[in-house]
Amino acid sequence: MTEETIISTDQRTGRVAAPQKKGFYYNWGPQAWIDMWMSNAMLVKKAMPIISHTFVPILRLSGDKEQVDRDYAEIKSRREVIALLDSPREKWRKRYGNFVREAEWALLELRKYYSQKQYEDIVIGTSVALSHENSPEFLKMMNSMSEKNKNKKAKPTSDGSPSKPGRWATFMFETFNPAHWLTGPATITEYDPANGLTVMEIPDCGWHTCGPRERLPNPDALPEEGCLNICKGPFEALFNGAGGGLKMEFDPHLPETSCTVRMSWQPQ
Repeated sequence: MTEETIISTDQRTGRVAAPQKKGFYYNWGPQAWIDMWMSNAMLVKKAMPIISHTFVPILRLSGDKEQVDRDYAEIKSRREVIALLDSPREKWRKRYGNFVREAEWALLELRKYYSQKQYEDIVIGTSVALSHENSPEFLKMMNSMSEKNKNKKAKPTSDGSPSKPGRWATFMFETFNPAHWLTGPATITEYDPANGLTVMEIPDCGWHTCGPRERLPNPDALPEEGCLNICKGPFEALFNGAGGGLKMEFDPHLPETSCTVRMSWQPQ
C-alpha cells in the first residue's frame, strides 16, 4: 500500500474498538435481517457468479483445465451449509464467508498467470462492469450525496473536534445500516454532510472475520486479495468523485482486520 492510499483522517480519529454486540438482538434484530437479505441479494445472486462465470473460465484457459476443476471443487467443498434454523446473523456470516473463501482462492490462482495490470483489469475491471450492469440504481443513489445534503448547515463543535452524528442518526445507522452486510459493525467518527465528509471506522470487517480461518485457501493469512481488489479497488473506481459526486477512499489496516472508509463529495 502506497502513502497516497493512506487516509489522513485515520491518524486523527484513531481506530475504534469493535462494538460488543452479541445475544438475541444482534442475531435476530432488524440489522441481522437486513444483512441476511442483502447477503442473498448482493453476494449470492450478484457477486458469486463472478467466480464461476468469469474467474474460473479464465483459469481454465490459463492453466491445466482439469486441475483447475479439481481445485475449484475442493474449495467449494469447504462451504458452510446454511441451515433452516440458523439465525439471520449466522446465515449472513456463512454466505459472506463462502463468497470470500472462493473469491480469495480464484484471485490467488489468477496471480500465478497474469501481471499486476492484467490482474487488475480482470478483477477490478470485471467487478466495476458488473456493478454498472447489475446495480445502476444503487450507484445512482450513492452518487446523489451532494444533492441529498444540499443546503445543510455545518455544525461546528465547541472544542474544534470533528463533528459526529446525533443520537437519532447514530441509532438509525447502527440499526438500519444498509452497508452493514459488507462491513459488519461500524462507527462514524466524523460527520459533516454540509461540507461533504463522512468518515467511518470498521473495527473488524466482515470480509476478514466471517469465514473460519481454517477453511481459507491460505489459513496463515487474511484474505487480502479480495479485500484490496474486490472491495477497495472497485469501490474507489466506481466512486471517484467525478463531477462532484461521491468519492470513497479505503484504508485497510492490514494485517489487522480493521479499516477506515472516507466518503467525500462536493457540497452544493
